[in-house]
Amino acid sequence: MNKRLRTIWLMSAWAILLLIMVGCSKDSNSTNGNTGNSGGNDKEKQEQTGGTDDNPFAEHMDISVSTFNIGKAFPDRNSDEYLKRMEEKFNVTFVDKVISYSDYVEKFQLWSASGELPDAFSHDIINSDTYYSWIKQGIIRELPDDLSAFPNVQRVMNLDETKALKVDDKFYMIPRQTYQEHDQWAVERSLVVRKDWMDNLGLEAPVTYEDYLNMLRAFAKEDPDGNHKDDTVGLTFRSNAMLLPIATGTFANLSNSSWVKEDGKYIPYFASERMDEVVKQMRELYTEGAIDPDFAIMQTNDGIDKFGQGKVGAISIQATPNALKNLSNSWEKYNKDVKLEDVIAIIPESWANPEGKRHRHQAITFWSESYFSSKVDDKKMERILHIYDYLLSDEFIIDRFYGIEGKDYTKEGDTYTITREKNENGEFVSIGSLYPSFNMLGGLAAWYQWTEFSGSEAVDIAYGAKLVEMSRKELNHRIENYEPVPTNFKVELLHTPAKAKLSAINVAEDITRIMLAKEDPVAMWKETVKGYDNKGLQKAIEEVNEAVQAQGLDN
Repeated sequence: MNKRLRTIWLMSAWAILLLIMVGCSKDSNSTNGNTGNSGGNDKEKQEQTGGTDDNPFAEHMDISVSTFNIGKAFPDRNSDEYLKRMEEKFNVTFVDKVISYSDYVEKFQLWSASGELPDAFSHDIINSDTYYSWIKQGIIRELPDDLSAFPNVQRVMNLDETKALKVDDKFYMIPRQTYQEHDQWAVERSLVVRKDWMDNLGLEAPVTYEDYLNMLRAFAKEDPDGNHKDDTVGLTFRSNAMLLPIATGTFANLSNSSWVKEDGKYIPYFASERMDEVVKQMRELYTEGAIDPDFAIMQTNDGIDKFGQGKVGAISIQATPNALKNLSNSWEKYNKDVKLEDVIAIIPESWANPEGKRHRHQAITFWSESYFSSKVDDKKMERILHIYDYLLSDEFIIDRFYGIEGKDYTKEGDTYTITREKNENGEFVSIGSLYPSFNMLGGLAAWYQWTEFSGSEAVDIAYGAKLVEMSRKELNHRIENYEPVPTNFKVELLHTPAKAKLSAINVAEDITRIMLAKEDPVAMWKETVKGYDNKGLQKAIEEVNEAVQAQGLDN
């Protein structure tokens, strides 16, 4: 392991140790009855906070929330003890407005037009035309200038990546951190493949484009499960975001959809001539039967269920512990006698480039953001920030892994002993099944995926020790051996009016159309890119490069 990697993991280990030492104490990072209420006790202060000095949460509030997976959060409020504790702690009732990965964009657009956005919601519109339009129209509200009463929120807002996202010196969102280091993104684009099928077909680990094509085609056409039926699929996808990354061996920036520098200027990846070869390969993969014939009509997470049914040879998915656990849960529904970890391997999402190199995914440390309706007044906003501050605290991270102290675990010194019930297989029942509200609370303020690589016993219990080991081993291998996708994050975070409007372009949708068509794929793609000019492509390129020069943003 190289020196840089050892440094990252040593820092992570010390961070987790600190979490465990202070996790259950009532320290300055934890929300409590006095947080944010020092320095004044007059009537105006009480009216602003919806409480008194003795109890800042005296006034009950309903807080409407939309976030991914919230549809699973409240099957029975009366039996969810953690939900009760949170609602009692902050004197609120969480009101769910259900969205899913498949419909959240359309629902938020509809609710924004009708004035029905929830008080707090998760979306991924930072630096997009929608983001700036909503600010201009007063659809979303700003955060208070002074966040000192919410130290955990303030910490996130003080990150360099976050500070660059102010609009007129105001914040209009809270980033939902995924990782704390760029390197930790390395397995976010991966293929999970049926290793047993590879063995049945005599296939080695693929390296070149031809290797990948042959393997995926063989999964679909050469009866890899030996049942003498034409009923298997080559490659499927967790979501359409996982479609283009399979061609990163041809063009690395497909992995993170970033801007690239060519001929001395920055352009969006889709404006590069390297896309010509990409569309030819994507067409070939589809017409050769290597790709799931239903990929164009599948919804997010459909691929997970299809893989679980045992009829898919590979899935383009994250290879994090959490993602592998979700895949395992689907697998176990259909395969009672064989464990997922015994039949799979994790391989790079794409082939090596012509020079034999492979790249690993990297991105800014967050994906998606929390927004707040402009109808939220200052009193409710303060209450929401108290909740977020707790969700971003060390104490809550302990809650996510261990549950309720005294009921689900005990603590003596620095030692945690899990006491919660076990299932029929002798495994501890998951926190999410005990307290479904974690489908909302567990990912509302952040994704916390950096904790999945901590090496703690709690992580092994939560996701399965073998799956965690597979994920961590692949992460370490990629950090040590693969170069990160060349990305200028200053350009990625840069806002210009025309650049924001490019968010209306859906490259995956356009390439899907080309994959399904019969005409020459390169000619179709060139016509598509000409159409992007009508959406402001050339103006965006001009604005970005002027800003890069003026602000000194070139790496």
